[in-house]
Amino acid sequence: MVFRVGCHVSISGSVDFAFERARKLCCNTFQIFTKNPRGWSAKQLNENEIKSFRKQLEQRKMFPVISHISYLPNLASQNKEIYEKSINSFLLELDRSLTLDIPYFIIHGGSYKGGTKDQGIETYTNSILKGVEHVNGKTVILIENSSGGKNSVSGVFSDIAKIVNEIDDKKAVQVCFDTCHAFGAGYDLESKRGVFNTLEEMESSIGLVNVAVIHANDSKGELGSHRDYHEHIGLGKIGEVGFKELVNHPILSKKPWILETPVNETRGDSDNLDYLRMLRNKV
Repeated sequence: MVFRVGCHVSISGSVDFAFERARKLCCNTFQIFTKNPRGWSAKQLNENEIKSFRKQLEQRKMFPVISHISYLPNLASQNKEIYEKSINSFLLELDRSLTLDIPYFIIHGGSYKGGTKDQGIETYTNSILKGVEHVNGKTVILIENSSGGKNSVSGVFSDIAKIVNEIDDKKAVQVCFDTCHAFGAGYDLESKRGVFNTLEEMESSIGLVNVAVIHANDSKGELGSHRDYHEHIGLGKIGEVGFKELVNHPILSKKPWILETPVNETRGDSDNLDYLRMLRNKV
């Protein structure tokens, strides 16, 4: 079976340019933002870039294409103004994914600051339900696990399972498993035993069948630090042993893997992609 691995690529200039950027990195899957991730507003997609994107989606052997929600929305917010902006941005970005025929849309965890955890989970769940109704089965919404910590609604597998079970539509809402976030939240991924125990817990709560995408990121932060600091694969606190176990897992290895690792003098995207492929073959 083909190992699907890629990274997050830029849409600078035009959203359809992402395919060529992914091709140059030898990706066979990739992730994008469909708009500027640092703002609430979005430039309207024009017909030419929509047609070009859809055409390349059909013709190129890069799939699935995955979109990710921008940085600002907080779908668990207890602040009315922030919540309204967040919902509007969420639905806008879902619309853009629908327009581009993108099958998966990842949302990060929210913060319930100013409320209780139960209130945060309820708000977050209701937000996702609005998205499910909006896309009508055409795009799967993926809940990304967070690095946990104060006011987080998705740092613990059991909380994610509670949200998914409350929505009760496994075809509409699934999970994106981020390795760096899990490690930061306290899930040991640096040893064979640690990976086994973590995936056992994930299986018993979320179910590995409900994990649709893997975010492959090593961690600069320590185990349980609640820090979201991405590092090159094998050079962080998770390390080579942990990633070798993860990438060769009989279920996870069949999922699309997306890297969000740094680009600096140590390594670029191509280097991390090659390294992960090397570990995939190192059995």
